[in-house]
Amino acid sequence: MRTPHYTFGIARAIAALSLILLFQCTDESVDPSGMPPAGPMPASGSTVSPSLCDACTYVVPSSTGTAIVDGAALNLKPGSVICLSAANKYVNVLFRNLVGTGAEPIIITNCGGAASVVATGKPYAMKVESSKHFRIKGGTGSTYGIKLIGGHMGLTLEKFSTIFEVNNIEVGNSGFAGIMAKTDPTCDDATIRGNFVMQNLIFHDNYVHDTGGEGLYIGNSFYETGMYREGCGYRLPHTIEGLKIYNNRIERSGWDAIQVGCAISGAHVYRNRIENYGYLNVTYQNNGIQFSQGTRGICYRNLISKGPGIGINVVGFGDAFVHDNVILNAGTFGIFCDERNTRDLPGFTIANNTIINPAQDGIRMYNEYVPGVIYNNIIVNPGSFAKYVYPRTPNDAYVYKINKYIPLTMSNNLLTTDILTVGFKDAANGNYRITESSPARDQGRDVSSLDIMFDYYGLSRLRGTAYDIGATEY
Repeated sequence: MRTPHYTFGIARAIAALSLILLFQCTDESVDPSGMPPAGPMPASGSTVSPSLCDACTYVVPSSTGTAIVDGAALNLKPGSVICLSAANKYVNVLFRNLVGTGAEPIIITNCGGAASVVATGKPYAMKVESSKHFRIKGGTGSTYGIKLIGGHMGLTLEKFSTIFEVNNIEVGNSGFAGIMAKTDPTCDDATIRGNFVMQNLIFHDNYVHDTGGEGLYIGNSFYETGMYREGCGYRLPHTIEGLKIYNNRIERSGWDAIQVGCAISGAHVYRNRIENYGYLNVTYQNNGIQFSQGTRGICYRNLISKGPGIGINVVGFGDAFVHDNVILNAGTFGIFCDERNTRDLPGFTIANNTIINPAQDGIRMYNEYVPGVIYNNIIVNPGSFAKYVYPRTPNDAYVYKINKYIPLTMSNNLLTTDILTVGFKDAANGNYRITESSPARDQGRDVSSLDIMFDYYGLSRLRGTAYDIGATEY
């Protein structure tokens, strides 16, 4: 995957001119140039409402139990706007049979201020099933107009739901996943691989926090083996084609902050801010970003800070591109790569990342069958540096290879145990730009063939006489 920065999208125009003004979409889902947050974000979004209730096609009434919104029963047409009112109380909400079009998706939003769903003791706060071409929108910018609190699941999108966008919602205190999207296989052949494909999913500008399981759990985890079902044996899960996860803020996820499985093409995970991930420290479930079985994709310009597991864990197909991420204080490795499914793919490219203070290795590579390249990375103070003994050496802590024969090419990496030698402007306060005198400046390998257009902060690459090392360009 050497020319990764293509785009796909869901058409967002709303037919009625008055509603276009109320629900105007931005180009942020296809614009790669925005900067990730360099400092703390607000603890919660504002209550600015994207609409007035009298502009809604249907307002979900208050309910002491599950509020059910059935698009077929309500005769909701493409372009309809469903609203959760700030004045109403909701325990949990089930949406089904919402069918929009590419030009006129059905919108789920809030009205009259921020709307809350408090699902204490319930299986979910919000569920969408049997729906396509829809959008759940809680505002723009850093506003979160829909707040889903409690429930075993915060938001779950299932039962053949496909082609949708979720943005500007807050999900917190869920017993398991904050946001989940998949249709698990059953004995119904319609659910298995080859008969259903989940397509064109977009998750952006959401705030997910304090989850008992994953922050975002997208796609099934068992691409290779399938899931056992009584009466029909092992059933292979559906695939995902087209996925964007960007500009999300994920804090205190009990398990992986972002886990992606079965995404066989078009998976982009970028510009997310992840902090205190995997705090429950469940073995193999405690990573910042994980590409699980059956996944091939691109992971770039993310901030991943402090967790007991790996910063970025790539164990899907042998085809992933990881670049311009800042990974701080990973509990094991900064980046880990291993081909688990296919052995004849392009391999792993790891370029221009900044990895600081991993508890074990900076990068660990198990690519025995597919090639790997490691260019222009800064790795600072790996914890294993003082622990390796012969036949290993301290330098194995920067890039650990499963054996010396793996097909791996490395060049132009800056490796040091002393962060002061790197020349960051103010790493202690989260500024990872390099200074004019940094040894990383203009010392990188030419990565123009990799189509890396922007650095971590959204600045253009190649701003000097040569490329810089690390996630930021001087």
